[in-house]
Amino acid sequence: MAIAITDRNLCDICRKTKGIFKCEDFPKIFCYNHFGDHRQELNKQLDEVEVIRDHFRQTLSEQTSEPQKTHISTTN
Repeated sequence: MAIAITDRNLCDICRKTKGIFKCEDFPKIFCYNHFGDHRQELNKQLDEVEVIRDHFRQTLSEQTSEPQKTHISTTN
C-alpha cells in the first residue's frame, strides 16, 4: 500500500515527512525535531504570560491594599 505524499503530510519547517506531529491549537504540522522546537517556543510564550500575570497581580494587590487617596480640590 503506497502512501501519498502531499503538502499536508510535510513538516511546515523542513518539508520532511518523517515523524509528523500536528499541534491541535496550531494550524501547522511538525517533524519530530521541529515539534520539540515548537513546544519550547510555546513554553517560552507561556512563561512570558505568567510573568505579565504575576506583575499585574502584584500591582493589583498593592493598589487594593493601600488606602484610597482622594484628592479634594477647593475653589474660592
